[in-house]
Amino acid sequence: MSAMLLDELMGWACAATGTPGMTISLRIRYQSLVPLETALLARAHVTGTDNRKIFVKGSIATETSASTTLVEADGVFNAPDPEAARSLFPALKNAR
Repeated sequence: MSAMLLDELMGWACAATGTPGMTISLRIRYQSLVPLETALLARAHVTGTDNRKIFVKGSIATETSASTTLVEADGVFNAPDPEAARSLFPALKNAR
């Protein structure tokens, strides 16, 4: 579940910059156990780009210990060409 959550959130981080992307690679590191029935805080942000590649970092912590990372991820996403992006992501009207 942690990997799925981070993959989805990191994809939305790409889209939030106006450049939607699809996962090329996702590296997950589990730092500690993720507790059940606990409110979590998931974060993701784009760290850079290289042509059509988008580099993203993500993490999961609990809301009560937001500074203690339980899971962290590094991902590389691929931005499709603009025409394909509009077709794949119709909700993003201004996709580059």
